[in-house]
Amino acid sequence: MQRYYHRQTNLVPLGFLAGTALIAILAWITFAPAKIPAVVVIVPIVFTAIAAAIFTTMTVEVTDSEFTFAFGLGVMRRRIPRADIVRVEHSMTPWWYATGVKINPTFITYMVAAGPAVAITLAKGMAIRVGTDDADGLLRALAPRPA
Repeated sequence: MQRYYHRQTNLVPLGFLAGTALIAILAWITFAPAKIPAVVVIVPIVFTAIAAAIFTTMTVEVTDSEFTFAFGLGVMRRRIPRADIVRVEHSMTPWWYATGVKINPTFITYMVAAGPAVAITLAKGMAIRVGTDDADGLLRALAPRPA
């Protein structure tokens, strides 16, 4: 049984969390005489912490029967039967895509960092792109097996 497992980490979302926390706390301290409620500080920090926890890592796994990938904490997990994969090829995601899920009329992109990706065409005509820092390894794992 052929098996591929890869976990990609991008620490940039944690930098956004630190920046958001710093700005929120400084704003709260600066405007303390105006009696701004603590919720003004807590909500942006919590929202950014949740986003950072989700989009900091992505795990990709390929077995003989399926291709699975999910963001950190197992969020937005996708399971695709290998039999549904028609074509795989190298792709790139532009820097402005940042991180997360991007929906385009021709494909859906899942990634934690811009750069190398694998474009996957499915039997139903749908296409997805999965960002990875190991595109060659993922391509080899998804390549059709000789009969």
